[in-house]
Amino acid sequence: MKIKFLMMAALCAMGFVTHAQIQKGATIGGLSLSFGTTDQNSNATRLNSFAINPRIGYFLNNNLSLGMEFNYNISKLDGEFYDYFDTSTNSIQSSFGFKEENFGLSPFARYYIHIKENFKFFGQANLTFQINSYKNIDDTGYLYRTDYTFKGFGASLNPGFAFLPSGKWDIELSFPLISYFNERGNNQDYHFSRSSNVQLVLDNFTPSFGVNFHF
Repeated sequence: MKIKFLMMAALCAMGFVTHAQIQKGATIGGLSLSFGTTDQNSNATRLNSFAINPRIGYFLNNNLSLGMEFNYNISKLDGEFYDYFDTSTNSIQSSFGFKEENFGLSPFARYYIHIKENFKFFGQANLTFQINSYKNIDDTGYLYRTDYTFKGFGASLNPGFAFLPSGKWDIELSFPLISYFNERGNNQDYHFSRSSNVQLVLDNFTPSFGVNFHF
């Protein structure tokens, strides 16, 4: 299955603001959201995904923060018909899609560069530790079998822009520029497997919209 492009729509309101500064010693807490729809190569199906990433961090100085993100992502593919061998019944079974859930922890380092007044550019480097599971779906949408689970680790570089209406909160838009992930999985039919991959922004464009509060 090849993934093309993901698209996300984000809406935010902006009003009259005063010049806002990020202060050394401040704590940041917030979350980011992303939603994507991916066209698949066969059967005119779509893969819908949703991600939510709460985070907390601490500013070591006016530009650099360190923190932790908590990752949850859910993806669902409906209408993709395929056959597989069920070892529990020793027979060929049919599936009409799958549901994937990801849970993870991701320590990060973020560096801000002042652009103009309340706008800042930032670069964020993440390490990721993640657990994923795949579940098959029948033609009624019932999740009837966990087909594949894996644990993995990775890293990513995510640039973005932040708008600060005040020194108390900010709105941000970011996307993964490059990412690496190494996984070790347990497939119900094929037992253990190991794989790794590198993705660039054009391979999997998933922008995310976030809000952070400064304390």
